[in-house]
Amino acid sequence: MGNYRTPLVLYELQIGTLELLLPGNVRLNMSTTLSNGRANYILFQNLASRCTGLAAGSEGGASDLAEGHEVKAYSDATLYPNKDLFQTSASSTFGANNNGPLIKRLLEAGDYAGALRVCKETGYDKNRAYIYTNTRDFRPSVPFRYVIVPKELVLRLLSPQDPRNISRNAILSRVQRVERINPKSL
Repeated sequence: MGNYRTPLVLYELQIGTLELLLPGNVRLNMSTTLSNGRANYILFQNLASRCTGLAAGSEGGASDLAEGHEVKAYSDATLYPNKDLFQTSASSTFGANNNGPLIKRLLEAGDYAGALRVCKETGYDKNRAYIYTNTRDFRPSVPFRYVIVPKELVLRLLSPQDPRNISRNAILSRVQRVERINPKSL
């Protein structure tokens, strides 16, 4: 396990391929699953756990990783330079079968504070920090990247139009340095 968890440092780890090893030493290349959010969420959450040394938390009820660290994915700036805003609040704040309609009504009525209150109750207040990874639509042509951002800064960087979203560029502009992860340390 690594200990790559200094806030506002952009950590990078080059990824080659994802393979399944089958009986008879048969190897199946499964790298195409890396770009699919449904397929890669747990995989990259586990990789963030190994890199940071933070144990797995819970799925849904509390933070993804120990010590109140929530993992969220953004589209990499190199691959997707125009995809700045991304979802950072709890997933329950988006779904039509959950708090999504309530937040939409609050925002349409000009009640940003009310929408933010719902976001805090469902997620922001449960977390101490966020681990933002470049794993939305991930491609191994760029390294796996992540940055840890304290919750207080996350709250200051939320979109003024919608407290569920945050600017990737605002986060990355606060990175103090880039550090490559030694794969042997994991």
